Amino acid sequence: MATLFKDGDVRRAVYARMLGSAMRSADTLVIDELGLDHGSCRIDIAVINGHIRGLEIKAEADTLARLPFQVSAYGEVVDKASLIVAERHLDAARLLVPDWWGVVLARRCANGEVALRRIRDEKVNRSIDPVTLARLLWRPEIVRMLRDLGHPERTLRAPRDALYPILASALPRRVLGARVRETLKARAVWRDRPRPQ
Repeated sequence: MATLFKDGDVRRAVYARMLGSAMRSADTLVIDELGLDHGSCRIDIAVINGHIRGLEIKAEADTLARLPFQVSAYGEVVDKASLIVAERHLDAARLLVPDWWGVVLARRCANGEVALRRIRDEKVNRSIDPVTLARLLWRPEIVRMLRDLGHPERTLRAPRDALYPILASALPRRVLGARVRETLKARAVWRDRPRPQ
């Protein structure tokens, strides 16, 4: 019996076959394991350019136990999402992801490689939560934004969790999204693991 293919097998195929142009673009950040809501959930692969796109991988060796929670967490932050799913999980997984998620089938070829085939296209997520989106920012980043918006220093000394709703209410969601994306792309240091070679 063949060994079940794992997350890493699918991730390599996704980088090779779905993310070539994103990886070559100077204006796009592709990062593995982007933490949402201070690490309560992670996007398997995040693609950040003019929008935030989340790719969630469910390989043969995975289960779907956390998928409903992940769908909810992604829905508060990402503009678009796709589930890359092994055939054994496809039918069950399609019932768990909303219509705006794309679905990509991951299947092992005879040569052992993983082939990808898009089953359903992504649509735009219309239900992003501005406060959760703001929580992608680190404290110095949010303080800098609020200072630039003219908020007094006494406000900026508030606990981090108090600053997110202040920023979310200070900017229209479209402007907030653009500022968050530009800030993420400008970060010089990421705590997450490097992308696969």
